Amino acid sequence: MRCALVTGGTRGIGRAICNILAAENFTLAVTYNKSKETAAEMIEDYQSHGINCIAIEADLSARDGADKLLSALNGFPRPDTLINNAGAACMKLLADTSDGEAERLMRLNFFSPMKLMRELSRGMVSRSFGRIVNISSMWAGHGSAGESVYAASKAALEALSKSLAKELGSSGVTVNCIAPGLIDTEMNACIDKAAIDEIVAATPVRRKGTPNDVAIAVRNIVSEESGFITGAVIPVTGGFSI
Repeated sequence: MRCALVTGGTRGIGRAICNILAAENFTLAVTYNKSKETAAEMIEDYQSHGINCIAIEADLSARDGADKLLSALNGFPRPDTLINNAGAACMKLLADTSDGEAERLMRLNFFSPMKLMRELSRGMVSRSFGRIVNISSMWAGHGSAGESVYAASKAALEALSKSLAKELGSSGVTVNCIAPGLIDTEMNACIDKAAIDEIVAATPVRRKGTPNDVAIAVRNIVSEESGFITGAVIPVTGGFSI
């Protein structure tokens, strides 16, 4: 039985990923930060369909957030699949970004995923099988004015993923990134319409992506048959990054 840990799994892209893995009969550990009621409803729904799952409260922007999450997994099947999805943006010019804001963003988008990869990959190596997928962003490769720290945190995540793919490849563990484009989520709801229209106009398929577009890519890359794909950054951008 496959087992996945999905961080930030109760909303948007994370929820879509959990839904698609639940449909594949994965055992699921799902983290949330503030959406406790949503998490409870989600777990109740999955369990009613025979899915073994738990929800874990975890603030991965906190210094000890990843450590607390790992402790909370004790007694649950060890994941063979890790989806580092939890993340946030900081839509500010660098000149207006405080040290505290930058550090919080780096802990959430880079340091916590790094800790989870480091610790959970050990079990994957011992079983000679594992799938790690990090949700990045198209801005990691392109840069984004007004989101410089966010873009930097995702670029760091991509570089770590490529390096870890080299370290773990001979052990049957793959490490990949999915780099979404403009996805219709709460995080992007604050982007003004003119900016959205500009991005859509530059996107060959001429629409925003959906969380399910990203979830389908994740499902494909975590399959047991995808063992020859590692160290990749897979764009789910509707062609924006061409």
